[in-house]
Amino acid sequence: MKKIRIAFLFLVINSTCFSQTVKELEYELSYFKSGEEWGNKKNVAFNLLEIDSLNERAINYIVEVYSRNHQKDSISFLFDRLIKENSKSPQPYLIRARKRNAHFARLTDTQRINYLKEACKLDSVNTEAIYSLGKLCYELFINEFKSDKEKTTLDYYSANAIQYFSTLCNQNEGLMETLKFPLIQLANYNSDLNKKQLYESYKIQSSFFPIAAFIDLPSDWQTNYAVNVIDFVSTSEFKVLGVESALFHVNWYASHLNALDEPVLRDSLPAKVFRFTWLRSFHKPVVIRLENFNDTVTLYWKVGDGAGGYDPGKIVVNRSKVLTLKNWNDFVASVNSINFWNLPTTQSDIGSDGAQWILEGKELGKYHVVDRWSGRTIESVCLKLLELSNLKIKKDDIY
Repeated sequence: MKKIRIAFLFLVINSTCFSQTVKELEYELSYFKSGEEWGNKKNVAFNLLEIDSLNERAINYIVEVYSRNHQKDSISFLFDRLIKENSKSPQPYLIRARKRNAHFARLTDTQRINYLKEACKLDSVNTEAIYSLGKLCYELFINEFKSDKEKTTLDYYSANAIQYFSTLCNQNEGLMETLKFPLIQLANYNSDLNKKQLYESYKIQSSFFPIAAFIDLPSDWQTNYAVNVIDFVSTSEFKVLGVESALFHVNWYASHLNALDEPVLRDSLPAKVFRFTWLRSFHKPVVIRLENFNDTVTLYWKVGDGAGGYDPGKIVVNRSKVLTLKNWNDFVASVNSINFWNLPTTQSDIGSDGAQWILEGKELGKYHVVDRWSGRTIESVCLKLLELSNLKIKKDDIY
């Protein structure tokens, strides 16, 4: 009995050490000490792989070290080993095919496609593998259009991109909201009016915000096949407002609203609502919601214990109070004074740090959201909501 207890205790301690060791090693790889030379933590990365054979931080570090040292064969050897040791997992193929590692390993597009297909063989419904195949074929379609415009090649990549994206839409209807954009563009290329109408009918909203509101594409994106609607970048003002950029912002904002237990504002709900979501990079996330239900006006405010640019944490302030109809009417007047309902959702003046100010408005049959870095156009209106609450924010903390 004593031996069993000792063995059990050893397993518990060993399990705890395993968890701590992974975190400690990942942390050691995540920063550079003063005077440290790049690549001298390769042994740390290999130690990490010994206890977590598909640890992506370790793999990324080793791949970059080999690439900088012009050791392409070593990258191949590393992934051959990972594939052999994890023969039933699609992950080694997915990690190798990711854009960053493909760049360091100098993989061709055909090689990337082949690795992704291998991942699909092991997991036929793997979302990352199917999406990556669709996106890669779509990018090759765009690149071909910009260069040779060879119809046979364009038709080939177009058909494959449609196939992969359509497969994902059939697997998960929540993906229709984002994939409809490249699908509409590709249907236009193929002059397939029925498919275009089908894709345009994808009206699902899968999160707190309609993703389409955060996408800002050229007016001719549907028929201009040089525009990559997934990764759209405008070099003149350096704005990235394609599907993936929109999805990044929506997921970021939604994670805070979800953590603060906020409702999704839909234009079909009877109450009239304005909501200010304030995500300061290094300060606690704040949400203030003003609601008018049959002329009963209530203000709600919540604060998380995390940070707006990071983990939202948990709710530490959750309060409300009843206001007057005059308070509501005065606020609506201030909203109308900045032409809120006609403001574009996004602007390109986004900084690296600061704060996102997101103001939503909802009436029966109408919804709009405006997102501004450090307030800008909507600052005065949002500050009115802050004043109506009982929150006390230092002047220096308003940014």
